[in-house]
Amino acid sequence: MIDTHCHLDRCEDPTAAVDPQLAALVTVGTDLERSRWAVSAARRHPNVYAAVGVHPNDARLAADPEVRAGIEALAEDPLVVGIGETGFDRHWDAATPSEQAAAFEWQAELAARLDKALILHVRDAQGSSEASEQAAAAITAAGHRRGVLHCFNGSPRLLEAGLALGWMVSFAGNLTYRSAGDVRAAATEVPLDRLLVETDAPFLAPVPHRGKRNLPAYVRHTAAYLAELRGVPLAELEPVLDANAERLFGLAAARAAAGVE
Repeated sequence: MIDTHCHLDRCEDPTAAVDPQLAALVTVGTDLERSRWAVSAARRHPNVYAAVGVHPNDARLAADPEVRAGIEALAEDPLVVGIGETGFDRHWDAATPSEQAAAFEWQAELAARLDKALILHVRDAQGSSEASEQAAAAITAAGHRRGVLHCFNGSPRLLEAGLALGWMVSFAGNLTYRSAGDVRAAATEVPLDRLLVETDAPFLAPVPHRGKRNLPAYVRHTAAYLAELRGVPLAELEPVLDANAERLFGLAAARAAAGVE
């Protein structure tokens, strides 16, 4: 089982959160310092890989040339398998749409130049689809064909755009929430070879741990729920999910290129 998106640095005990029973975890940096931490974690743990970037809520930081240079240097590390998370967030409205667009364009170009996965964050304001619409247009314009709709929100327009590019679609613990009807509907429609699961730990703990701090180990609950939704045994779905993650991130090649076991 692979947790394709977590934030180990935000877990209460990052070392304990590295479940040795997971084949791989991708820990995601959200600014320069957290990205540095993610790369160091990947160097310390044989089943941990890193993504580096600037989160859309911190998008104004991406205008700093030193931040860009730092992220770009980190991105060259073979154990960095993804760029981002980047994208569009209208829920917190912590950065302007233009700041988020500029940060996205830079990170999309970086992912394309290095041929690494682009990790897309999208969160709409309640009752709005503005962030999803902007994200769909942005990924289409960027044209990078290696990416993932992280913690997919159920937007039909965004799903259409992502699938047209050949992207993966990742489902987190909110898939198990009673209110997530649109997300569950999408989870039955995504082609089998595009499916991923994640935790976004320590956020969005799945049922039966909802309301508690999430852990990478809980990705098993989301995978089991997804298997039930799709009417297949988890034992059949799990190797497909793992193969999809390997294909997107190139995990085995990354570890070999890094010269670590």
